[in-house]
Amino acid sequence: MRKVFHRCMECDEIVNNPICSECLAQRMRIVVGENNRKLAKEIKGIDTFGETYCIFCGKSVGLCAHCFSKDIYEYLLERNVELAKSFRAMFDFNLRTKIIDFE
Repeated sequence: MRKVFHRCMECDEIVNNPICSECLAQRMRIVVGENNRKLAKEIKGIDTFGETYCIFCGKSVGLCAHCFSKDIYEYLLERNVELAKSFRAMFDFNLRTKIIDFE
């Protein structure tokens, strides 16, 4: 019997950390807000449809934690390099192995 895999709409990898972007964004806003409230307010989740469900709220997950974290990391990197480095340490989701290090 063939198993159904639930894949990310951006990278096509299996969603192995089923956390929706809104739940991630909520946690990211707290961490970023400790250093920069203005940037924290700009972090928002996006609605996506997937066949995997968030372990926190039960919403559909179509974007993996890595891709969402990468997008937020790149946004922060353009605005505050030190904050981006701190963010990367907290919300890694394999960011260190899949992106260029800008140090």
